[in-house]
Amino acid sequence: MKNFNASFLAAINEVESSGIVNLFEVQVTASPVVGYQYYSGYNATINYFIPETTTPQTYSPAPIVMDDIELDDGSKIPSVALIVGGADQVILAYMENEKGMKGYRVRRLEVPIDYLANASAYNLDVFYIDGATTDSEQEVVYFELTTKGAIAGVTVPQRVMRRDHCYKRYNASDCRASSVQGEWLSAFSDRVCKKIKTDCASKDNVINFGGFPGIGTKRVFF
Repeated sequence: MKNFNASFLAAINEVESSGIVNLFEVQVTASPVVGYQYYSGYNATINYFIPETTTPQTYSPAPIVMDDIELDDGSKIPSVALIVGGADQVILAYMENEKGMKGYRVRRLEVPIDYLANASAYNLDVFYIDGATTDSEQEVVYFELTTKGAIAGVTVPQRVMRRDHCYKRYNASDCRASSVQGEWLSAFSDRVCKKIKTDCASKDNVINFGGFPGIGTKRVFF
């Protein structure tokens, strides 16, 4: 569950307000220094702050909009499209020089217009560029945004978690760790392990069993 800043919650719960503006911090270079462009999805320049700081920052008006976040249907990683007008050629130039800007960070701030003097009154979403396409006729760039884990190719969990099977490599000594930190017990003479809890118990070593008995055996329905 996402936690929202108290000032942001107060703003969105007001009976009357001037609305919310979307501000974007787009990473455009990685070396020799990390560089950013700051855009306002509004028809005027917005003076606010760099995300998560009190440093003032000017956000320039631009034809930039973020599509709805794609819901996770269990078959693929959720993604969202960032659409940027490329009429000034700035974004197109960065794409050509930075290999499509793949892996670069995009941060979106949703800020109540009445709270632009409050450096913490915003909702922050963080994404990373996974791919980009251009529409030369419309002079528009479409960025596909996703999570940092998806960009890095991280698999969660990083190993198979089984109820009744130990994942550890057994060599009769490394598996003989004591429950006391830094203490090791004498090695077993038994060089064979079936990698199940009963075999672990026969060696008085259940504390180091690498299975997950709490997973259960029945299917769960929601």
